[in-house]
Amino acid sequence: MIKTEFILSGEFEVNCYIVYDEISKKAIIIDPGQDSKKVINKIENLNLKPELLINTHGHFDHSYSDDIIRQKYNIPLAIHINDTEMLSDANKNFSTMVGNPIIINKADIIFEKEEIKETSFCKYSVIYTPGHSKGSVCILIDNTLFAGDTVFKNSIGRTDLYGGNYDELILSLQKIKKLPKDTIIYPGHGSFTTLKNELENNMYFNQ
Repeated sequence: MIKTEFILSGEFEVNCYIVYDEISKKAIIIDPGQDSKKVINKIENLNLKPELLINTHGHFDHSYSDDIIRQKYNIPLAIHINDTEMLSDANKNFSTMVGNPIIINKADIIFEKEEIKETSFCKYSVIYTPGHSKGSVCILIDNTLFAGDTVFKNSIGRTDLYGGNYDELILSLQKIKKLPKDTIIYPGHGSFTTLKNELENNMYFNQ
């Protein structure tokens, strides 16, 4: 059985998600945020065996701990090709803006298209959802969408940072609207929601 744990990571309270198989203990980490110690403690407490790290996008509050996590567990980092530049540029990933510039080493896996990929314990769909950043993606595993900062409960991510584009984000929502209404949405910040709730209460889904 596949389960999901989440950790509030860092001063911006990023939702780091750990998706894992209850039997094999193999795991995927999504957006580790700034607090690598909390993420590692959760992994160790659950006796998990990470095999992949995914960034939904390149902003530093989501990617800050990438190198610590990938070196600790010797696992690859995956990100969309359009956000690779943010990893290596502290101005574009906005860590300079808060006085703590960070550069992340080059990603190992580059998402270049919408596709279904596979780990040892699950398949996951990469859905390209630009708008919050040029390379934002949502990751769909079974009926759960890990939405990064594309969708929040009753809202959407900001589009005024580097690479942001409001019109593109609204178009990206059209892809999400096509998913089953019972899809659970785990956003990059804040509480979880469902697609049904967003269709009924999120005004951005009806523009």
